[in-house]
Amino acid sequence: MRLALNFPRVDPTKGGAETYIVDLCRSLTRGGHQVDLFTSSWAEGALPPEVRCIRVEAEGRSRREQVAGFADASARLLKAADYDCTVGFINTYEHDVIIPQGGVHAGSLRANAMRFANPVARRLYVMGKVLNPKFWTFRAIEKRQYAPERQARVVAVSRMVSRHLQEFAGVPKSRIHVVPNAIDPDRVLVPQPGATRCAFRNRIGLEPGDLVGLFVGHNYALKGLEPLIRGLAARNGTELKPIHLIVCGGGRPGWYRRLANRLGVGEYVHFLGFHDDVRECYWSSDFFVSPTYYDPCSLVVFEALACGLPVITTACNGASELMTDGRQGYVLPTPDARTELVAALDRLADDAHRRAMSAEAAKLGREWTFDRHVEALVRVFQEVAAAKAKHASHGKRPAAPHVAKTRNRKKAGRG
Repeated sequence: MRLALNFPRVDPTKGGAETYIVDLCRSLTRGGHQVDLFTSSWAEGALPPEVRCIRVEAEGRSRREQVAGFADASARLLKAADYDCTVGFINTYEHDVIIPQGGVHAGSLRANAMRFANPVARRLYVMGKVLNPKFWTFRAIEKRQYAPERQARVVAVSRMVSRHLQEFAGVPKSRIHVVPNAIDPDRVLVPQPGATRCAFRNRIGLEPGDLVGLFVGHNYALKGLEPLIRGLAARNGTELKPIHLIVCGGGRPGWYRRLANRLGVGEYVHFLGFHDDVRECYWSSDFFVSPTYYDPCSLVVFEALACGLPVITTACNGASELMTDGRQGYVLPTPDARTELVAALDRLADDAHRRAMSAEAAKLGREWTFDRHVEALVRVFQEVAAAKAKHASHGKRPAAPHVAKTRNRKKAGRG
């Protein structure tokens, strides 16, 4: 098939969504599909050479203007082109298939607001977001994405996102296909796990026998770092073997560092900041923990599982739908379920229990492969292509756009 993918910027060092786009391009081209990527910039060497990058020029000084400009410029290019199927992911709208990796804005806003126990603070938070012009830019794009007249198919990365699409965006269930996220598990392997673990722990001051949990995320508040630190303090305050926590991500650690110090666990919480090779963190840890308030289907959970790390997360994370509570880890009802969090930490402190869970985690992490994920996506793309072919005229199909294009194999860069 001739496929067009549309994503603002592609640099796998910047996050899970960007890495997902690279993995998807690689899998689709390996399957014999022609892939054109409409984007404003891409990291040199990140994409397969078979992928043709078509630069989308978007004007705008502010972040809001750039988002709107990219969406509109992409729409103009895609509307003038002809593909078997066009695919969008975030903040763009001219597509046959939409895969909202970030979920639904209203669902995210509601989940974010739950961080505030005080109802007044919760309302003020929502009001502040709604009064921000960026909110209305995102909402306008989302409204065009799911407009009934477009009849776009929507791939929900979890059942939770499927429910939000129906509740907040009015998308009929008949247009939604649930296909959970996935990763390429080979991407998180390291040549010598033992050596990697020893060297990394030594570098950050951890002993070989220390019990270590790993937290990965840039948005510390949304990903539940505060309740995690509070739960760690409640648990480490006992006579049990203490748990160390590695915090990996580009968030601002100041407030959380002070919180950990105030609760007496400052020596056990290690803030690494952004780490360019998160594989070292996975293979140096004993389990993964993400008590998130909202995550459509966390890719880092799949990465952790593939590395054999039992996972503690919440029912607010779509990735938890693939887990069995008590087998590959634990699924908390909410991020603030401190009793359940402390109990899960205690159980993972038991070496034999954790080893058994680690084997189950690795099995699940390598079971739901990226190839299976892409097979499910391709079936949706093929349905779209068949429907378009059925209704197309018998004239010659117009060519893909020949403007503002750059072949990835000849020239690549960060726009």
